[in-house]
Amino acid sequence: MTVVQNVTAVAVSVLLLTMCAYEIVPSSAIIILDNIHWLSTNIFGALLAWLGYRHADNAQKPYKKWFLIGATSYLIGGLLWVAQTATHFTTFPAPSDLFYLLLGPGLIIGFLIALKSQLSRSKTIAFTIDALSFTTAVLGYVLVTYLPKSGHVDGLQLAVLAGYPVSMLSAGLVSLLMIPYLRPALMLPWVQLSLGLLLSGLCWMQWNLNALNHVPQNNPWLNFSFSVFHLLIGLGLYGWHLESSNSRSFQRQCMRMRAIIPLIAFVFSIGTLVLITSQNGPHPYAYNIAIASVICILLFSAMRQSILLRESERLLIAEQRLADKEYAYEHLAQHDPLTNLPNRHAIQLKLEHALIHATTESQTVALVLIDLSRFKAINDSFGHHTGDLFLINIAKRLQQVATNLGEVGRMHSDKFALIVTARLNESELIHLVQSLMRAVNTPTTIDGHELILETYIGISLFPKDASHTANLTRNAHTALNVAKQRGGNQYQFYAKEQTKLAQSIYHLDIQLRKAIQRHEFFLEFQPIFELQPNGPRIKTIEALIRWKKPKGEIISPATFIPYAEEVGLIVPIGEWVIEHACRTVSQLSKQLKKEIGLSINISPKQFRDQGLSNYISLILHAFDLDPATITLEITESAVFEQEEQALEILQQMKKLGVRIALDDFGVGNSSLFKLKHLPIDDLKIDRAFLTDVPESEADKQIIQTITKTAHILGLSVVVEGVETQAQFDFLQSLGCDQIQGFLLGRPCGIEQIKQLLEESERHETSPV
Repeated sequence: MTVVQNVTAVAVSVLLLTMCAYEIVPSSAIIILDNIHWLSTNIFGALLAWLGYRHADNAQKPYKKWFLIGATSYLIGGLLWVAQTATHFTTFPAPSDLFYLLLGPGLIIGFLIALKSQLSRSKTIAFTIDALSFTTAVLGYVLVTYLPKSGHVDGLQLAVLAGYPVSMLSAGLVSLLMIPYLRPALMLPWVQLSLGLLLSGLCWMQWNLNALNHVPQNNPWLNFSFSVFHLLIGLGLYGWHLESSNSRSFQRQCMRMRAIIPLIAFVFSIGTLVLITSQNGPHPYAYNIAIASVICILLFSAMRQSILLRESERLLIAEQRLADKEYAYEHLAQHDPLTNLPNRHAIQLKLEHALIHATTESQTVALVLIDLSRFKAINDSFGHHTGDLFLINIAKRLQQVATNLGEVGRMHSDKFALIVTARLNESELIHLVQSLMRAVNTPTTIDGHELILETYIGISLFPKDASHTANLTRNAHTALNVAKQRGGNQYQFYAKEQTKLAQSIYHLDIQLRKAIQRHEFFLEFQPIFELQPNGPRIKTIEALIRWKKPKGEIISPATFIPYAEEVGLIVPIGEWVIEHACRTVSQLSKQLKKEIGLSINISPKQFRDQGLSNYISLILHAFDLDPATITLEITESAVFEQEEQALEILQQMKKLGVRIALDDFGVGNSSLFKLKHLPIDDLKIDRAFLTDVPESEADKQIIQTITKTAHILGLSVVVEGVETQAQFDFLQSLGCDQIQGFLLGRPCGIEQIKQLLEESERHETSPV
């Protein structure tokens, strides 16, 4: 059993024992029994209040402290009462009455502290007015029925007579009124406390009237009621705590109860007036109490009405603010906060409505997507504030062009959309698109900076290109991407072939990413021959990547390498090539017990990767390769697009000790003059110059000039695409250093390369 159960069991046992003793003790000893059970329950009540305070958390302690103060005051009153009876002090009122009366105020203060912690200021004021109104009405009625029985009393006696109902009944009524306001989850302690206070107050009223009229206090029912009701108060003080119920039905009932509290107070005040007029010879104070209670009720009702009006005004203002906020939120949800144009979500909704209307009216709708080229450069160069002002300016221009023709919206950062709902033929639509492009291309001065951008535009038509919003938007995006691929200031109408191409690229992307994860690549090697007087000799092998799908299909590098370069997948693919090529050549060198040169292609994006030099250094160290045997082939375009950065990267690679070959020379924007500034070792002449050799005299002169100039610069010349004996003879007569092509060796596996190297070695060592 818990401590509370033990205390309750002891208190009930004392009550039962004293009740049984009532029958066997003389009448002169009854007062002693009464003092025993009264004092015992007073002690138990204070003990339960202390246990409730002790077990309370920090949020409950402020109001539990006042419960303990009230219960302790009541216990002090009980001790004084025992002292009074021991000294035969029978004057009314007595000192014990003061401490008994402090129970109610102590509990009311605790109630108000608890209430304030749970309700807002306005609801706390509303409760206070309701509590004053209700308790005044009930106490007025009680006092009018109570005072006429008191006979002639002086002012102090009247104050004590009224004090008990005011103290005890007020506390009980406040406890009851808090129920509809706080909606307690556990009702039993609240009911115990409220009933204990109300019934104890009624008992005290009867006891004091008996004392005033000198009636013997030997009624066992009345005497034991004090103890029973005070024990209820103690149990209520222990278990009383704030925990709101989650029951929706109970909450609705509490709201209805709060609404009828003023009505109940009014009924009691009317009952008080009726009671006064119907009584014969009531106590003189009864008239004053009745009139005062009615006046108070009217004042409290007026105050409550005033508060309700103010609350209603505040509620209307709050509702208006809420409506304004909702409108602002709705507007923000549908509009871009920077340009105030409809945002992506709103444009999709407007496009859906436009298509529905166009379907019923058999009209055409055009979706025009407008993408600003290199807008990020404005933010990076001049800051986001300038970029924002530029976008606002562009948005206004687009709106001016599209006036009465459709709805302009901002899809995201630098992309706008125009839904054209006006009846335009194809030439008029093209004129509109060109006007949009001019609006974007016109220079704009912002913060002292003249800004100008190019634009791309993609157009899809309903119902020609699509019959649904999603497909129409997708097709416009597809056309926009095609326009981007064609270069700046381009517009493109959608065509079905574009979707097929986009889908094939999408599938290629997925398959390529899976191929990286599944290691579906393999290497072939093509020999590069050095031209010597006694014949060509394999000097280096070039690593060439191949892609073999799970079903055995071989994908050409020309298909996936350009896309991998575009989307950035070339970096992990290139690293795989470097690692596997170096591992393979390292193993082959150990088998043949000779160093074998390896040439590896480096893509432009991989070339500009900051971690490339470190990666190559780690790989060379891991496979114990001599850097001088490794040739990195860099394309001409990768070097001359950003010459200063490329020169720095080339110098870093040369520090590793590897050779550098300039690949595909002659097909880009480079010149022979620029070569002397580059730290390169080999010059690979593109196969395009050899196709018509020896028939084309011009191509022969070009190759001859490049070769002589390269030799002057100390560079070794490698010619690609040698496929005929005539080409071979020409290059040999020219003094070319190295050749590569199908005539002498096709790309093959490493085992075939091993055989070629072994045959070449036997040929070199055989006697002439």
